[in-house]
Amino acid sequence: MTLLVNGTVATADQQTRVRPRLDGLDALRGAAVGAVLLGHSWPGIFQGAGIVGVIVFFVLSGYLITGVLLRDVERHRKIRYGRFYAHRAFRLLPALISFLGVYAVVEWTADVLGDRSKGIIGYTLLAGFGYLKDLPLPFDVSLAIGPLWTLAVEEQFYLIWPALLVLALRSNRQGRLIGWSAAVVFSLMTASVLAMLILAPHLHSLVYALPTTWGLGLIVGSALHLYRIRVFSWFSGHRLRISALIGSILVLAALFFFPKANEAPFFFFVGGPLAMAAAAVLVVLAASRTRVMPKWTRWLQALGTVSYAAYLWNYVIILWLNDGSTADLPPLVAVSAILLTLLVAAISRHTVERLGRIARDRFDKCYPDRRRSTGTENHAIGHQSAYKGRQGSTTPAS
Repeated sequence: MTLLVNGTVATADQQTRVRPRLDGLDALRGAAVGAVLLGHSWPGIFQGAGIVGVIVFFVLSGYLITGVLLRDVERHRKIRYGRFYAHRAFRLLPALISFLGVYAVVEWTADVLGDRSKGIIGYTLLAGFGYLKDLPLPFDVSLAIGPLWTLAVEEQFYLIWPALLVLALRSNRQGRLIGWSAAVVFSLMTASVLAMLILAPHLHSLVYALPTTWGLGLIVGSALHLYRIRVFSWFSGHRLRISALIGSILVLAALFFFPKANEAPFFFFVGGPLAMAAAAVLVVLAASRTRVMPKWTRWLQALGTVSYAAYLWNYVIILWLNDGSTADLPPLVAVSAILLTLLVAAISRHTVERLGRIARDRFDKCYPDRRRSTGTENHAIGHQSAYKGRQGSTTPAS
């Protein structure tokens, strides 16, 4: 079986055997959501931790979602959009519906954050279910769904990227797709940051959440998967892997303490790309690892398996426990918020998210996995060679 990589032919035999689920990616996901928990709990200390964790999620999401799409191309010579979006819905909606439903009940009955008094519960539900939190909205929404801007960025990426990827595969122009996508996103980010500095410096929170500000991380992750054989070969030596691992961790850890990362243009143009590069190295190291992760990482792997629900619930739990304030929490309250977040996330995974997995499996039985060897899509993407994808679950929003 062959694979076109940047115009050259490589064989799938060059790829190492991997386990059905890559525990290294789970550990990386756990570390990323841990950074977010630190940023939410002590924003005055870990001022850059939250966005560093989000950037890791973006790179990981781009890598894994592109793998999902390419496996469809290998098996069916096309992307089955209906199945792809159905799987996204089964993965994302059960936990999101539960989160927004509980929020609405609590605020409507107890008005803890004052959202009922402000009349914004309905608008908040609209922005949450519509994945609109990263866009300028003509109405106010609750602080409770503040972190949902990252999920909105990813969902909007899912709407655009599959079609662009198919077009690139048809003409073997994956490199141009990555290059042009990165250039467009970076240009839009530059324009928005400059507009903020010149016209409205106080709107830094709006620019921070725009889909173009950190969308480059998704493109970086996608590029890693498209060129994974070549990139994996760069990290084949043991000493180099150890050095790259330590260096990347140090870079990300240092960025945890970047002052006012959410409003500093320097972080947008320097800190963000540095975090993306370090995250890309960690994704490559985790995805190319052939041995089982050390036992001491199992707590990170466990945290990674509940990262989506933990990400959804942590911020609103903090607000409810801290009287609606986003200031640093007292140590006891912070620890209580983190423990409660993990408890709720575990419950979510084994209840509503489990129902989503069951529904997905039943859907797949009605959506047979049949390989097609003829048809227009074969003609359109027929020159692309078969692709052997690596399995693994996706990011907190996937």
